[in-house]
Amino acid sequence: MKLDDLRIAVVGTGAVGGSVAADLVRAGLDATLIDQWPDHVTAMNAHGLTVHLPTETQVTPVRALHVCQVAEVREPFDIVLTAVKSYDTRWVAELMRPLLKPDSVFVGLQNGMTIDDCAEIVGPERTIGCVLGIAANMREPGVITRQVAPADTWFSVGTLDGQPTERLDQVAAVLAHAAVTEVTDDIRSA
Repeated sequence: MKLDDLRIAVVGTGAVGGSVAADLVRAGLDATLIDQWPDHVTAMNAHGLTVHLPTETQVTPVRALHVCQVAEVREPFDIVLTAVKSYDTRWVAELMRPLLKPDSVFVGLQNGMTIDDCAEIVGPERTIGCVLGIAANMREPGVITRQVAPADTWFSVGTLDGQPTERLDQVAAVLAHAAVTEVTDDIRSA
């Protein structure tokens, strides 16, 4: 499957998730942004997602949903990226589980700290961990300040068992639009 054909959800589109999502949308990928802050969803849909980078400001038109609207989604996602706070991971995994196909993956953009919770809910074969080096913050709806450009941001992704998969390679290729990305065979050590 080509990257352009993948359906991607980014759940939790604050500073980290929103920065990544904007990069994916600008790369032409099919990314749906999902967030729990109503004012943020409204601002993104009305004015796009503004990301202030060290050398420029990018405004990206996006398709954003409130978490309540997930119940209206009928077509499953191939990749679900979540960048919510670690304590919200379990309910987000439960929320998105019905929208996963047997070969879909759930990726925690949370320094890999949530991979066991994700695996328990969506299955270890559908869980990919991610360790990241990114600096960003958000103080108002629809506006992110990213202190480090994508070329200076890094991600390391890996499966729980360390085995390579086609979906892992796709996740790495997708995330390469937002950071320098590597695949590891030991995500816990990364």
